[in-house]
Amino acid sequence: MPKIKPHQSHTHMLTHLSRPQPRLDLAELAAQIHFEQATIIGNASGAWQPAAVGTTFVFNGTQYQQAQANLAQAELNASKLINIANGGFADSQYAFVVHGHEQGALLARALTQVATELTPQLGCWPSSGLTTIALLVQLANTVTVQRMSLLPSLQRTADLATAQHLPCMVHNWLGERRLAKALFSHRLAWDEFALLPVEIESSHTISNDNPFLLLDVLRQNPVDAKASLQLRQEQLNALIALSQTPTSTWLSYAQRVDLTDYEALFFNHMPETKPSYWFLMDYDASHYLDFIRHQLAYCQQIADSVLFP
Repeated sequence: MPKIKPHQSHTHMLTHLSRPQPRLDLAELAAQIHFEQATIIGNASGAWQPAAVGTTFVFNGTQYQQAQANLAQAELNASKLINIANGGFADSQYAFVVHGHEQGALLARALTQVATELTPQLGCWPSSGLTTIALLVQLANTVTVQRMSLLPSLQRTADLATAQHLPCMVHNWLGERRLAKALFSHRLAWDEFALLPVEIESSHTISNDNPFLLLDVLRQNPVDAKASLQLRQEQLNALIALSQTPTSTWLSYAQRVDLTDYEALFFNHMPETKPSYWFLMDYDASHYLDFIRHQLAYCQQIADSVLFP
């Protein structure tokens, strides 16, 4: 088995799933560490400021020092800024490292516990963003999420080496949105979570046939990094057709399938040791994945509505 490079955040699951720590009672933790208002800032693009009231959480040093300076300059004494780093980013043996809170070690333990519990529901270690949201809805009165949709792009750049995976590819983002949907309540405000349907010009529409049949073909083909040129072209054609299938068509067939069956097409939790679907590692094919995944996420988003009786 190839040796795993150190400080890969997603490989922490191997250690922490095999050696679980004593469980924390999160109800007791909420009484001990209570946040009145929590604001979570994701790593997507866009300007942001620490919340004027309550506690702001950022990830992996997201402009952490600048944000601290902003707080000092604005003299927002009621505000606190907490940085959550995954262990790989922080060069730590622990799954998470929390800076900016006197009970940082305890919060890191709680995050690890939540991540461990989410893992079997996702088939992989969860992102720091979902883990933090899932914890804070239990520790805070109100939680606001900004700069986060749980759909980072799978589109590869031309300068990315053929054998190099996108860092975001190790997480099951469709699965994370599935779990995040269940967290919504009066205490969670998250504007960027809601997706709009993809608008496709009728002149660009390829097919109104059942798109899940094409997804089944992709899903059932062996995961092989050395797929033949013919197979690659067939699957590329399928990806193109799927990316140009109208939202209405996706919706009409989605109610007949289990959407979770298709989550595995879009991630590989251990790319260092496990082959990926070729289209996750291919520059041209990756340009169609975001469109397809958006359609699946949109179907998932409106599941349980009148369109999904």
